[in-house]
Amino acid sequence: MDIKKMIKEAEMLQRSIVQAQQELSKIDVTGQSGGGLVEVFMSAQGEIKDLKIKKEAVNPDDVETLEDLILSAFKDATTKALSVSQEKLGKLTGGQGLPPIA
Repeated sequence: MDIKKMIKEAEMLQRSIVQAQQELSKIDVTGQSGGGLVEVFMSAQGEIKDLKIKKEAVNPDDVETLEDLILSAFKDATTKALSVSQEKLGKLTGGQGLPPIA
């Protein structure tokens, strides 16, 4: 393969990745736990935007359960964000003989 062609393809790939990352910052995902008692809202890039906790989830005598619900909702949102990110960025590198970008 011609070096100039390889450099041009790498530059195009880099521009595509930057564009995809900008798009990911505009895609929102929601993680939930406890049947919606706790919700975490974040961008597909992993930026937490909001946290909602319903009154029913708060029991001063059982803080550990609330902590578990928050962690579970965060993990759910993170999993969804990672999935969207892998789908979007994986398409860019899939045909280039490169591993998908996470």
